[in-house]
Amino acid sequence: MSIKLKDKIDSGPVTRPIATYNTLLDDEKTCITLFTIKPGEQTGWHRHEYDYVALQQSKGRLHLDYVDGTSLDIDYSPGVALSVKAPVEHNAINVGDVDIIALEIEYKTG
Repeated sequence: MSIKLKDKIDSGPVTRPIATYNTLLDDEKTCITLFTIKPGEQTGWHRHEYDYVALQQSKGRLHLDYVDGTSLDIDYSPGVALSVKAPVEHNAINVGDVDIIALEIEYKTG
């Protein structure tokens, strides 16, 4: 599972609630997490140590802020898969008006 960066979350103003997630599987090879990010919620700053795939389960608009100061907006559509190479350190914010649901699969081994 990604590593929450509590010091980074705590250092900024608390302006957005933190989204909920449910870890469906976490073993020696894989971590599968289901995220539900309500409008206005954020994931909180976190770091991915492993490559992962994000499977979009809903429509919506997600804004990503990266540690290097860059940002990216992603328009969600059910059934779309995105592959991400680690390491990644970011915060995701639901800037749309519907819940964003995503299934994230991290690969702990090559």
